[in-house]
This record gives sequence, C-alpha cells and structure tokens, in this order.
Amino acid sequence: MSKKIANTLNGIESAPGAETIIGGKRFLYFAGTSYFGLHGHPDLIRAGVEAFRKYGTHSATSRAGFGNNPVLLEVEERLKEFFGEPDAAYFSSGYLSSLILAQSLAENYDAVFVDEEAHFCITDSVHSLGKPIWRFRHRDPEDLQRKLKKKLKARQIPFLMTDGIFPTFGHIAPVPDYLDVLAPYQGMIGLDDAHGVGVLGHNGRGTAEHFGVASDRLHLAGTLSKAFGGYGGFVIGGKKMIAAARGTVGAYIGSTPTPTPIAAATARGIEILRNHPEMRERLRKNVALVKAGMKKLGVPVHEGPVPIVAWSMGSAEKMKKVQRSLMSHGIAIAYLKYIGAPAEGVLRVTVFSIHTDEHINRLLQELGKAL
Repeated sequence: MSKKIANTLNGIESAPGAETIIGGKRFLYFAGTSYFGLHGHPDLIRAGVEAFRKYGTHSATSRAGFGNNPVLLEVEERLKEFFGEPDAAYFSSGYLSSLILAQSLAENYDAVFVDEEAHFCITDSVHSLGKPIWRFRHRDPEDLQRKLKKKLKARQIPFLMTDGIFPTFGHIAPVPDYLDVLAPYQGMIGLDDAHGVGVLGHNGRGTAEHFGVASDRLHLAGTLSKAFGGYGGFVIGGKKMIAAARGTVGAYIGSTPTPTPIAAATARGIEILRNHPEMRERLRKNVALVKAGMKKLGVPVHEGPVPIVAWSMGSAEKMKKVQRSLMSHGIAIAYLKYIGAPAEGVLRVTVFSIHTDEHINRLLQELGKAL
C-alpha cells in the first residue's frame, strides 16, 4: 500500500456524507452508516450548538437524581411519536440497548436463546441475566424450534434475542417465523434493530414494520447513531416495561445521560426523518440502483431494501486490492472483518439517500474496472 493511500485510512475529517474528507482528500463515501446523511445536517448542528450554550455538556449526574432536562425528555417524546408507542427510554449508548431491554423484561422469562451471529452487544448483555443461555443457528427458525424442545423445561418461558438487520451482510432476521415458533411457549423476542430503525418499513419503524407484524411479545431496542444522525440508545414499549428500565436497570440508573448538545441534535434528526418520508423513498431507489448494477458486475447481492451490500472474494489481499483501486479513484468502501464475516473478511458497500445517480454510476464504473 502506498504511503498516500495509507494516509487516507487514518480518519474522517468531515461529517460523513455522500462526499467525505478522509486523510485530507475528498472521497465519494460508500462506507459507514449515515444512511440519510443527517450527521452533518445544518439543522442538527444548529440544535446542538443552541443546547450547548444553554445547558453545557451534560447534567453531571444520573437521571435518577437531577439528571433530566427538557432536551432529554424531548428525545423520548420524539421517539414515542416516531414509533407510535406509549413510552420510551433514552440513554447514552446504543451498545447498552440490548442489555437494558433484556434486564427490563427479566422477570418475564426463564431462558435466553440467541442467534449465533448476534452482535457483540447482544452476547455481552445476556451474560448479565443469570439465566440459561442457548445459541441457535443463524437465522434458522427450525433450529430454534429444535433447541426450544430440547432445552426448555416444563412451563419455562423463552426470550429470543437477535439483530433485526445483521450488520455485515445486511440479512434480515425472519421475525414472523420466530414469533410462530415461540407462540406455543408464550415466548418473547428482544429485537436490537440498530440498522433497521429509520430505514425499513413504511414509517421507518424497522424490521417488524417491514414484515407487517405487531405483537405484545415483540420488544424493540435500537440506536440513534445511524439513520437518525444522532447518538445514544433507546428502548420503546409499554409504560410498565419502560418504568422497569428506569427504575431497576443499573446501566440506565447509574450512567450519565447523553451529552445535551448531542441529545438536541438527536431529537431534531428524529423529527426530520419522521416528517420527510421521501428520504426513505430516495434511499430505497438508490439501494435498488446499486444492487441492480452490482448484480450485473457479478457481485452476489441480497435482494431487498437494506442499504448494505457485502461480499467476499476468498482472499483478503484481493479485497484490499479492490479497495485500494477504488480509493485511488476517489471512492471509499469498507473492507472489514466483523460478526458473521468469513476469516478473510468482506468488502461492504453502504448506500445513502443523499447519493446521486452520478455518484452511484461512478461507483459501479470503477468497481467494474477493479474486480
């Protein structure tokens, strides 16, 4: 790798967007997860600056004490509006979402079943529960059914934890099938929908809305750091569950709230995405264009509206060569080794609503030359 290209990998020097400065050079950016380009949106920045001047960095105490302020409460109100749920809890890290969800519901189940390729935050969270944990094959309802029959004791209630969209390849969890399998046991699902919320479904409410399913046995957690352009994690649901999160879960009670400027920007991001459904339509159009073009290039494409295309070429060096070639032509895509990836890693393209047809055509043209 040349010194010039190596320097470009050192870090992003602008807000992530369709065009992003990396290592001092402007790139067409098809990496990261700023699916609507909101992280640099002037309205979010303005809201954050105003809150910074009024409230400082944060409240310097937990929300169990005097840690609330109008900005944090506004985020929760915007979440309730966006998802159409009675209540919401907002906290400082999306990584904590699965833990807070699982602990909020802990009195309602006896054993935990986890997708074997679940995100780190899910696998970390379940070990805090002190309950039996069983893994089932990735996105495999039949294996889940076998494990339930084999592992559950009489009258035990299971709790399934899974990603909504798996981050490496963008595969969607078969949520309706899981609900069917769990029904005889009165089992519940904890869905960490970090990549689904804002993106999937008519209203952007995520994986469950994408499938058209609604159930009081399906519970949602997510992050605001991707589609919404903000930061922090959340759980949404009934008032009893959210009260349990606020009153019994140490990770919520004892942690300092999200910095107030970031919370203000986050609230504005939720509002923008709620009021502008055309942003989701544009994203879906762009996803379809990218996937159709990559399919013509022979890249294996997972059909559907998820703005992620990832593939492996059997050799880390081959993939790094493709990445270097694209970067030399001013286009950044990700090479990564992550959950669910083969040992050699994957190349991953992510699509934003703010990519233009010209951006997409350039990506496809240069990728075709590099493969």
